[in-house]
Amino acid sequence: MKRRLISTELAPLLALAGVVLLFFWPVWIAGYTFPQGGGDLWGQLYPVWTYVAEWLRRGIFPLWSTRMMAGDPIIAEAQYGLLNPFNWPLFLFSPIPEWLVLMRAMFPLWWAGAGLYLYLRYSRLWRLRRSAALTGAIAYMLCDSFIIHLGHPQFNDAMAWLPWAFWAVEGAARRRRALPLAAGVLALIILSGHGQASLYSALAVGIYALWQLPARDLRVAMKRGGRLFLAGLLAALLVMPMLLPGLERLPYTVRGQTPEEARSGAQLMLSGLIDFVTPLYHGRGVRGSWLGWARMETGYMGLTGLLLAGLGLATGFKQRRTWFTLLLGGLAYAYARGYDGPLYPHLAHLPLFSESWRTVRAVFVLSLALALAAALGMQALDRSHRRALRYGAVICGLLGAGLWLGAPGWLEAVPGGAPRAQALTGLRLAAMLCAGSALWLLLGSWRPTLGRAGLLLLLTAELVALGALVETEARAATPEPYADALAFLRSDAGWFRIDIDAAARGLWSPAGLQADGFDVPQSTGNPMDLQSALQFYWSIPDKGAPAYQLFGAKYIIVPKDAQPGGPGIWPVYTDNPWVDIHLNTRALNRVWMVYATQNVADTGAAMLATLDPAFDPQHTAIVEQGPALQGDGESTLEVRAYGPNRAEFVVKTSAPGLFILSDTYYPGWEAFIDGAPAPLIRTDAIFRGVLVPAGEHHLTLRYRPAAFRVGLGLAGAAVVLLIGLQLRLKQERASLNPANSSSP
Repeated sequence: MKRRLISTELAPLLALAGVVLLFFWPVWIAGYTFPQGGGDLWGQLYPVWTYVAEWLRRGIFPLWSTRMMAGDPIIAEAQYGLLNPFNWPLFLFSPIPEWLVLMRAMFPLWWAGAGLYLYLRYSRLWRLRRSAALTGAIAYMLCDSFIIHLGHPQFNDAMAWLPWAFWAVEGAARRRRALPLAAGVLALIILSGHGQASLYSALAVGIYALWQLPARDLRVAMKRGGRLFLAGLLAALLVMPMLLPGLERLPYTVRGQTPEEARSGAQLMLSGLIDFVTPLYHGRGVRGSWLGWARMETGYMGLTGLLLAGLGLATGFKQRRTWFTLLLGGLAYAYARGYDGPLYPHLAHLPLFSESWRTVRAVFVLSLALALAAALGMQALDRSHRRALRYGAVICGLLGAGLWLGAPGWLEAVPGGAPRAQALTGLRLAAMLCAGSALWLLLGSWRPTLGRAGLLLLLTAELVALGALVETEARAATPEPYADALAFLRSDAGWFRIDIDAAARGLWSPAGLQADGFDVPQSTGNPMDLQSALQFYWSIPDKGAPAYQLFGAKYIIVPKDAQPGGPGIWPVYTDNPWVDIHLNTRALNRVWMVYATQNVADTGAAMLATLDPAFDPQHTAIVEQGPALQGDGESTLEVRAYGPNRAEFVVKTSAPGLFILSDTYYPGWEAFIDGAPAPLIRTDAIFRGVLVPAGEHHLTLRYRPAAFRVGLGLAGAAVVLLIGLQLRLKQERASLNPANSSSP
């Protein structure tokens, strides 16, 4: 069966791959890159991926990153995708080549198209011809949500798994042997890493699962429900190594600490319905949008596809699959409307939903529903629907005429200049697409095969032409503008951090430094960053403040001929034409000892005390209900090992003192002195401290998050259950087919 499926469908699947490659012609032909401005792909994900690949080559799976802020629990940030199988090929390379990163970002588009194509071909609910299945696949994989999120491959991963999940859930509802597959696919949706996309995909799968339950026999319906419940339960257990650390991290993040009254995220506007007809009306992407949010999803999946969707809904109105399409699309649209819609106001206070206030992102589920309807429309292109096709052609023609003639009236709400010219172009183009669709519908009423081919080509050309340049951009003329500055930094073999002055972030990003192997006290702009670390860093008034020296930033990158300010800071490298490198002579070492402490009640008080201009971090530590020290002493510190999950030091101290490591204090870190557990103390607002007695001691810090360990245990239990289920099913099949068993 599998061999026959591959031989039968290999050509269409290769055709979908060809369409994806065609869509990215600016990358292959013009040497462009994507997304615009680097996006999260290069600004957040790539630095972490390079770090993970680097340590995996050393035989260590990193749960923690030392590269950003003062350390970050990367296993607890699902978007980094450490457990996402789509990322694992990247980790085989160190450094990770750029072309492989681009291919990885392209892959979800093809995977989504392939999944939807096979689902439409072989699902019991659909079983459509090839042209219809290809129509739905192309409309979905090149819809606006995929294009806008090229810089968020984790978002696209969840969308890509959605049609596969539909197919797997349908199979599990009817056959026990499909249950492990359904559990695995559902787990992969969550492991994609983007909370919102995973949530919306899971809800769509839940709707589809409920659609599978009805049966003439109540016992059959209950068995279906039991299998689907078990699949969902096993999937939940499989993702626990990612989910539990993520839930632990959420309250500490910027997003988790954002008050509800400040959550005014994007939602699908009523006026945004015109963007389903032409994405150029409000503009699309960073370059073209005149809305407040440059990467606002429009829901566009091709006007040709939209017209086919209307035809599909009209001709198949009495079919069960049509009603499912309407239900899925209607719920998605209602939710995407956000606070202006009928659903989200009732869900906004619930867990997960309360963190997903950019409800417009649910529009990809609506695009999927429209793609399904478009496939039905292509399926209807045969002689049995000749009258409907002719009516459809007339409606398309009238719609095109209305768009062409009414374009000036539509432009009143559009700002003048380039946005208005762009919107006019979009309306004119939409009118011509309507005319083209009308022509092919007429031809299809006479020669169905010709009509299907023409509409499929028109849809593909439309989506490629209007989407290929949205998120791609030309490469910089100087790909390595800081090669000389990098060489200077690498010439220093010391253990330190490198900071980038706020005025220089547009010239040399913190992500770039992290990807080049340097520890940077700044984040990459992820809303899931640790709030306390960010707040502390950006609360420091200037580079000369005592609190700033805690980060151990030996070098500071500034714009050419600029001054970061503060005593003891002067330029040491000025040969680069864009930036200068300054030496911070007052920066503390990454580890040091103090023999005096100041106790405060909580983290807020600790932050205020640490930011005090009179604070002396080299000799005094701010601790939260920690040890009271008022002595003096001398010490020598030796770094034995320092990595993502473990750090070892030899401490020689003449008196009891507080050992300080300028890394982020976070649950899951444990301290051991000579092998015995020791309390880990929150020090200087965000850092780690350990009280060390007098003498020579071996100090170990180890990151062993309980949430991750418990998650691994639960996932392991799920794997055992799945293996046991498979063995039992194999035994049952063998007992029912004794001919396959060996004879004595």
